[in-house]
Amino acid sequence: MSEFNDVEVLHIADQIECYLKSHPHAADTVEGITQWWLPGQGIEVSSSRVQQALDYLSLKSVVKCNANLNGNRVYSSNKAK
Repeated sequence: MSEFNDVEVLHIADQIECYLKSHPHAADTVEGITQWWLPGQGIEVSSSRVQQALDYLSLKSVVKCNANLNGNRVYSSNKAK
C-alpha cells in the first residue's frame, strides 16, 4: 500500500475525483483516463500511475470498476445513479 503515500499518485487521484464530480456519468478505461481526462486538466502521466490512483480511489469507494463487452476494465463514479 506504499504507493498510496506517493504524492503524485494522490494528486492524480484528486484530479480524477474532481473530473468525476464535474462529469458524474463519465466512464472510461485506464488508457482513456490517461489520454483524455487528465490531459484536459493539464496532467501528463503514465497509465501505471493512473492505475495506482484508480486502485486508491477504488479502496475509498470513490470509483467502481466494471468490465465492458470486450473485457476491458471501465472505471466510473461509484456515486452516479
